[in-house]
Amino acid sequence: MTTPQDCSVGFGVESTYGTGVTPTRWLEFIDESLTFAKNVKQSPALRVGSRVARSGRRVVASAEGSGDLTVEAASKGLGLLWQLAVGSGTSTLVSAGLYQQVFTLADVPSSATIQKGIPRADGAVDAYTFLGCMVESLTIDCPNADIVKVKTSWNTKDVTTATAYTAPSYPTAPSLFTFAHGAIYSGTLTAPTATALGSATTAVAGIRSGSVTLKHNLATDRYNCGGGGRKEKPIPGLREISGSLVAEYSGTTFRDAILADTSLTIVKTFTSGSDVLQIIIPDVRLEGDLPKASTSLALLDVKWTGLDGLSAAQPIWIVARTSDTAL
Repeated sequence: MTTPQDCSVGFGVESTYGTGVTPTRWLEFIDESLTFAKNVKQSPALRVGSRVARSGRRVVASAEGSGDLTVEAASKGLGLLWQLAVGSGTSTLVSAGLYQQVFTLADVPSSATIQKGIPRADGAVDAYTFLGCMVESLTIDCPNADIVKVKTSWNTKDVTTATAYTAPSYPTAPSLFTFAHGAIYSGTLTAPTATALGSATTAVAGIRSGSVTLKHNLATDRYNCGGGGRKEKPIPGLREISGSLVAEYSGTTFRDAILADTSLTIVKTFTSGSDVLQIIIPDVRLEGDLPKASTSLALLDVKWTGLDGLSAAQPIWIVARTSDTAL
């Protein structure tokens, strides 16, 4: 019997913005808030005999969807999500059964069709199919002593309830990346290649938690005549890369970097067996407070901004080693 827990979220990459495709990938998810809002305009025009707003003068001038999807960082099944969230992706065989996926910014990321299945009380499952879905922002969060979380925020063109529900299928036995799998490095960067992981020279100790956020700053207001109140494909603006970390006050490296606005490299690496997840930012500048006196161990709450690095090939890489044979 179908129960309320049998909800699903699946997606497929669109060839044409807003033209629906059948989902090809489903994710085990923590929560989702995908919804759709119509922009209703009610005429204020007066008419003899009218005492309330007139139903004949109510129109829907435009509409769009939005919402978040939060999943856990898993070793399998996330390739297409990384591609949609960052921009472009490649997959290359490293050794028997092991592939390296490398994700970098694209001028205009792809759009997706997202279908969520919501069970009714009687056990039937209704499909809500969102068209023209584009990632507005990506956040990778590593809480202290916890599982790494991946949150994507979406903007969507349209929704339909006429598309048939596609039953989900899931990757077999993925592992989860956790705080226990993580390490942070700084210093001189060796950028990743199609088959080699990125690296930096110096391990950074005392990090309690951290997060990375990528914002695409999409132009989501592209409503033009002839579009039926639905937008054209959003175009990214100037991207923003930012993050935070909480560190024990065990040295003056972060303090000095805040005061001098020093350029630092961040390489976050999570390793589980042969599976790897890396987030690499070649040039970050620190903001944040200086340490404060406390009766317990002093902590630094450091905010940072990612820049282009001038000579770096990319301002951000996400690298995954996985047994998935394709994105």
